[in-house]
Amino acid sequence: MGKSGKEDIRKSVLIDYYTALSNKSYKATRVYESFLRMIEGGYWTPGDKLPSERELTEILPVGLATIQTAMGRLAQDGLLLRKRKAGSFVSEPAASGRELVYLPFIGEDGKTNLVVTDLELKIFETREQGKWSEFLGPKQKYVCVERLMSIGDEFLVFNRLFLGNSKFWKILDIPIAELRDITFRRMFKDRFGAPPMRMEREVSFLRLSPQLAEKLETNPGSPALLFQIRQHTLRDEALFFMESIVPENSRTMRII
Repeated sequence: MGKSGKEDIRKSVLIDYYTALSNKSYKATRVYESFLRMIEGGYWTPGDKLPSERELTEILPVGLATIQTAMGRLAQDGLLLRKRKAGSFVSEPAASGRELVYLPFIGEDGKTNLVVTDLELKIFETREQGKWSEFLGPKQKYVCVERLMSIGDEFLVFNRLFLGNSKFWKILDIPIAELRDITFRRMFKDRFGAPPMRMEREVSFLRLSPQLAEKLETNPGSPALLFQIRQHTLRDEALFFMESIVPENSRTMRII
């Protein structure tokens, strides 16, 4: 399909989104919601340039001020990047790529990141409660993705990702082989229409228990870094809670 064909589809979908929303809402709210659905649905993806404000007034039955109000709100939310004379573009997520891009350890050249490889991967339901319960909300059970990863064949990292929303429980049906080395951020967007956006980071330190020390092949009681992430969706709803336990090592971590 050519570029003009794709643009026609996008225009048609945008009109459908706008029309489907209640006309009791303010027009700017309907436009904002329509734009948000275009991003959630993958019709506008990170880096895409949006039609100009004038063009949008020709697509939707609203005035220029309404378009500007909606786009201003999207920009304020961090979903759009507005460049003078260049136009408006869909923002890149707060981080991209594989989960351990959150914890990039720098290699010998001082530039490239050490390669991350899954050694063990499990996915299961759990009734365990923790900090994820506060973020995801109280649930009878959660889905946990548990991974043991090798960082450049130099040291191990233990990682757990928790999901609370039942819409994500279909992940339990995905074969483990398909989940190995997967980019979960992309999977949430492509399979569940929930692209990650804003995240909160928290770093603390702990002493490794005998069980964790055995798993990380290091000494019990040795210091380790606990890196926790609270990931939000485009709508600023809780998406997942992730924690990584990183043992003492000689590498530098790039903060992004």
